[in-house]
Amino acid sequence: MNAEFLEAYLANELDERDRARVEDALRRDADLRECFLHQVQLDSALLYLIPEAGSEMADSFESAVMARLRSEGADEGRKFAKSVLTEIVEEREEINPLRWPDLLKAGLISAAASIALMFGLQEIIFSEHPFGQRITQNRIAGPEFVARVELSDELVWSEETARVARRDGWLTSGLIEIQSGEAMIAFNSGATATVEGPAALSIESSNRVFLNKGKLTADVPPPASGFTVNTPRLNAVDIGTRFGIEVDAEGNSELHVMEGAVEASRTSGNSVTVLVREGLALRADDRTRSELSPVPYAGDQFVLQIGSLGAPAPLLRYSFDESVGAVIEDTGTTKNFDVPMVAQGELDNSPRRAAGVIGGGLVFQPGSELVIPLSKEFRLEDSHTVSFWMKIPPKLGNRSRNEVLEYGRDGIGWKVSCDQTSSRGASGALRIEFNDGFVVGSTDLADGNWHHIAYRFIGGEEADIASHVHLFVDGLPETIRDFQPGSVGGGRAGSLKLGGDASQGIDGWIDEFHFFNEAIPTPAIQALSN
Repeated sequence: MNAEFLEAYLANELDERDRARVEDALRRDADLRECFLHQVQLDSALLYLIPEAGSEMADSFESAVMARLRSEGADEGRKFAKSVLTEIVEEREEINPLRWPDLLKAGLISAAASIALMFGLQEIIFSEHPFGQRITQNRIAGPEFVARVELSDELVWSEETARVARRDGWLTSGLIEIQSGEAMIAFNSGATATVEGPAALSIESSNRVFLNKGKLTADVPPPASGFTVNTPRLNAVDIGTRFGIEVDAEGNSELHVMEGAVEASRTSGNSVTVLVREGLALRADDRTRSELSPVPYAGDQFVLQIGSLGAPAPLLRYSFDESVGAVIEDTGTTKNFDVPMVAQGELDNSPRRAAGVIGGGLVFQPGSELVIPLSKEFRLEDSHTVSFWMKIPPKLGNRSRNEVLEYGRDGIGWKVSCDQTSSRGASGALRIEFNDGFVVGSTDLADGNWHHIAYRFIGGEEADIASHVHLFVDGLPETIRDFQPGSVGGGRAGSLKLGGDASQGIDGWIDEFHFFNEAIPTPAIQALSN
C-alpha cells in the first residue's frame, strides 16, 4: 500500500470498503503504521498553521516555521520532503512522535480521531508553556555552527558564500556555493561530506543537507547513522557507511552506494522507500510519479577523500595511571607540568587514586581539588576542546550542582558542572558556564555509569556561549535543554582546577583528561569516546 492511499485515507476521500482495507493493513503492517503516524503528525502540524483569525499564539508559531522555511530556500521555490517539514515543526513545538500503541490504548483507528489526539497533545503543550516564551527559549542566540570545512583542494567559493563563511572553516546552516575545487565538510554529528564543485548545497542541520546541484560523497560513521541528503528529486537516508549523490542542472539525481546501505525515496510522487545496498545505484528524474530507476553503478566516479584529518594533539593529557606517588604526569604536548596531588598545600584536600575507565583514575569528594597551571599563552577566548571520562553516583544530594572543573582567573572563566538547577527537565545534565552565560545538556549523567564528556568552544569575534559551544556525551552531540546567552570575554586562563569546594564540589570519578587548544573535529571527539 503506497503513501498516496494513506493521504486519501486521512483526507476522508475513500469509500467504506477502501477505508476498511487501509485499517486492516495498518493493524498488520508495523512499517505502514509508522508511515501513517508520520503523516498524521505532519498533517496535524500543517493544519495548525491555518488557525482561526485573531490567534496570536498561532501567528507566532506560523511566523517561526515560515522563517525557518525561508532560511532553507523556500523563497527560491524549493520543494521540501515531508521528513524535513516534520522535523522543522518538531523543532518549533517540541512534539514527541506518537507510537502505534498510544493509539490502540486510546481506542483510535480513524484518521480523524488520530488528528484529534494530536491536537489534544498540542493543546496540553501550549497550555503548559506560553507559546511566545517557548519560541524565545528554543531559539539559539546568534548563528548555530553545524559544520566545518576541514580539508579542501583548490576550493573557490561563490562571492556570497565567501562573505559568510568563517576563515577557520566553520559554517552555519544555510546555502553555500562552490564554484570550483573540492571541500571535505565535517558535520557536528560526525558525518563528513566531500563536495565537488561546481555545486550548491543547503546545510540544514548537523545531520542533514539539501544538494541542489553537484556531486557529494558522504562518509557516515555509526554515531551519525541517519545522515540525510535531500535533492530536488530524491531523499537518501544513510543506514550504512558511504554513498555518493550527483544532481544535474535540472535536479535529476543519481544515488550510488559504495558501502553499507541507504534508504531512498522520491521527493514527490511515488514516495515508496527503497533499500539500496552496496554496489547498486538508482536515478530519480523529472517523471514526478515514476519509481526510482536502477542505473549502472559508478561509485568510482566520486571523489572518496581529499586527505586525512589526522589525530589532534592535546595541550594537556592526564591518564591518572600512576599507581603510587603524589604526582600525576602530563603527557600532552606541553610536558611542562607534573602536578602534585595536593591542593593548596593540604594533603587532605587531594583526590584519591581509584580504578578508572581505563587503568587508574581519580575519585573526588566535595572539597577535594587538583590545581593544574596552564600555559600563559592560553587565553579564555581562544578556541579549545575539553574531553574526559566521568562517573557520578545516582544521588546528587542536596547540592544544586556538582562542580567538575573550572579554569580562569580573577573571577572570570569557564565552569563545568553536573546541573540540578535547570527548569527545563535536564536534572543531572552537563552545564557549561562563562560568567553569566550558560548552556545545559539533556542527558542525566548522575546514573552511576561512566560517561565520556566533551565540549568545544569554536572562538571567534563576538563569540557567545549559547551559539559557539558544542556539547557531546558518549560521542553524540547533546541537545541543549536550557541556555542563557553570554559573551565570552578575554584574558589569560591562569590555572585549571578539577573538583570543587565542600558545598558544591563533585562526588565521583574522573579519568583520561584531555585539553586541546583548538576546536577539534567531531570524529576526533568520537575516537576519544571509544
